[in-house]
Amino acid sequence: MFTENQNNTQRHPLKTEIKTVFNSDSDVNYYSILIETSSKMASYNVIIKTFISQIQKTNRDCQIQIITYGDTVNTIFEFDSEPITLKDALKEIKFSKDNEEAKLGEAMKMCFDNIESNWSSNLMSKIIVISSGQSTDDSSDNLVDLLTLDNNVIYGLAGTNSATKPIDEAVKDLESLLPDQKVIPLGKNPSQDIKLLMNSSANGASEEHSINCPVNIEVYPHSNETKSIKDDLLLDVVIKPDGNTTLIPAGTKIKFLSNKYYSGYTIQLKDNLVFGEPYEETIKLEYKKGQMEKTQFENFPSKITFHIELANDRDNIHEGHVFLNITYFLGDLKSKYKCCIGVEGDIGNGKSTCLNGFVNLFNPVNELEEYFVANRSNNAHVTTSINNTSLKEILSSKHYIYPVQESFHDINIAWSDAWGFVETDVSLKHKAEGRIHHGTKKDECVLLQPDDRYRIDCFIFVVSFRNFTSITAMQRIEKKIKEVISIGITPLLVITFTDLLSKNQLQDIMKNKVADLSVQECNTFTIDNYTEKDTHKDIAKDVKYLRVLTKAVQLCKVKNEKEAMNKVKGFSNLSINDTTNNNNNNNNNNNNNNNNNNNNNNNNNNNNNNNNNDNNNNYNNNSFNQTPTKNQSFYESSSPLPNFFKSPSQQTSTQSPSSPSPVNDEPSRIINVTIDVIPDSNGTVLTSFEIESSSNESISELKRRLINEIDPEINANDWSVSKENGTILFESAKLSSVIKSSDNVDSIKLILKKKQKLSF
Repeated sequence: MFTENQNNTQRHPLKTEIKTVFNSDSDVNYYSILIETSSKMASYNVIIKTFISQIQKTNRDCQIQIITYGDTVNTIFEFDSEPITLKDALKEIKFSKDNEEAKLGEAMKMCFDNIESNWSSNLMSKIIVISSGQSTDDSSDNLVDLLTLDNNVIYGLAGTNSATKPIDEAVKDLESLLPDQKVIPLGKNPSQDIKLLMNSSANGASEEHSINCPVNIEVYPHSNETKSIKDDLLLDVVIKPDGNTTLIPAGTKIKFLSNKYYSGYTIQLKDNLVFGEPYEETIKLEYKKGQMEKTQFENFPSKITFHIELANDRDNIHEGHVFLNITYFLGDLKSKYKCCIGVEGDIGNGKSTCLNGFVNLFNPVNELEEYFVANRSNNAHVTTSINNTSLKEILSSKHYIYPVQESFHDINIAWSDAWGFVETDVSLKHKAEGRIHHGTKKDECVLLQPDDRYRIDCFIFVVSFRNFTSITAMQRIEKKIKEVISIGITPLLVITFTDLLSKNQLQDIMKNKVADLSVQECNTFTIDNYTEKDTHKDIAKDVKYLRVLTKAVQLCKVKNEKEAMNKVKGFSNLSINDTTNNNNNNNNNNNNNNNNNNNNNNNNNNNNNNNNNDNNNNYNNNSFNQTPTKNQSFYESSSPLPNFFKSPSQQTSTQSPSSPSPVNDEPSRIINVTIDVIPDSNGTVLTSFEIESSSNESISELKRRLINEIDPEINANDWSVSKENGTILFESAKLSSVIKSSDNVDSIKLILKKKQKLSF
């Protein structure tokens, strides 16, 4: 626990609101909606989706899970999902045209497991079964399990195909499946159905009531320094009575609830809190380690929920939210190198909008600002000249700098906006070299002398999902992507306007369209564009922009780090060559005398060694920034790897047919490994990788694969592999032994860190 505020007096509060007060017996409403998707319920498609939408609108702070059941059972919307994504989940509700199966028992089991995993003493569970009154599997035992849950109520909504079965019979059938539970017919007025279900008291009054909250809460970031998204969250919480209350009693609790990303925290007042004497405490919400890179960004919350439990009012709980500001989570963008990022794509695909999304990450106020002029018409060039803008330039133009913006001095990012693709475009190689300067016009594009201020370290290709229907557009994109790969730069792909697609439609594009491009899956991202109607920031959108920008900065760091190492090697080689030349001049006469005798022998040896040398040269020429050929893993080079660097699944067995096979304790399986690379004692992450590995691969083999991609010539003995908690792993150990101690058997987070030399 922390009680001392270490901030300066110039700090800005996070947006905080206290919304509702409700009875402690039902303080957190968890709705589980089980939907039968057999052909018998197909006519209720629109009514059911409207019903779910109405539940969310009338219960803004509720949690919802949606389970569909027919011949298969699926959870299409989970507890703790962002409410904004519900509309996409509703598109996933598909009714069968001819299948009448309804596995209600299996759906109830899935429902019970999901509720139990989120269970707490203050949870109120409301299960709504939307059914024709049939179950093609045994649901009785699973119903009993649901009934054993505390604070749990089950409702039924009965529907039927009126051509074959009256609605009254459907209600009776569902009542037999849900004995002693409230069942009503599914009508055409969802709002009325909700009232009938929820108002279960004798007089029909609502179970919830509202009173004023006597507590004011202000929440501030503990530090004005922007932090990594993977750091623990420190917040300064100020508690004081409101203007109508003179005292908050001792024993009052403010509970900050845990979520998928952070742990929870409880403040309990030890003494009475009187008006004019606020209480302040710094709380620590711990980041839940072990999250994969993708889920890490997906799970990041837009707000932290808290409950206020007054010591003198145990019957009611006040709920509030602290809305997080993305500006305080940009620490992973820090770099000692300048990172120059360019966007490429067709007209109207969202290039300028994407750049505005990046820049607004650094804007601590809630209102959006437009730095790059975006195309709103989709049919004409709005960007007609190269526009290079750096973060430092943007901040220097401000009349007022917020305290958090002062911590951006280690973030050195520049962006380059360009016009949409035209036939007369110059090669992207020239942009990478800095030969296309700021202000260059589309119709007057000439090559100038290279200038580091305008060079591009990372290219982001921005593609609207609509472009995937055009063969010409995709061929043009693929050509540009290959240009970038040919100069040793790893391209990123950003798909825009994906909020207009259902989950299945997006998966189809990713599987059947994106897979045809020479961009790796781990370097493909989706964003939800801000439109001309948006005036305020949305942290759910901002997190997607941050994920793309973080990856781009990581690639820029690696590229610049490698170039710096090559320069050092170049200077070293020059010194060695000067010394060697002098020695060679002195030894020329002796060598000439021996050449004739050795030539014959050397010819045979050289011929025998040619093939091996060719293979080794191909291997050593591989660059980290080269993109693998299609269907290759990220760490698989385009030429054969020596067995020394291959995982067990890649190696070709050299055993004779008669020799016994080695015995494995368990079959090999694929493990997703996320690895942070830390090259110095400061703990700064240079880059992060996500790769697939065999569970039978050793830590040593995994390390060698990574070292080879960073730079084959660096000494692998100078690096170690450890867990997130710092435990160094034995290099002879197999990945399967590490996984056994992990909660997730299919993925793990590791650290590749350079060893520190001891000084005496």
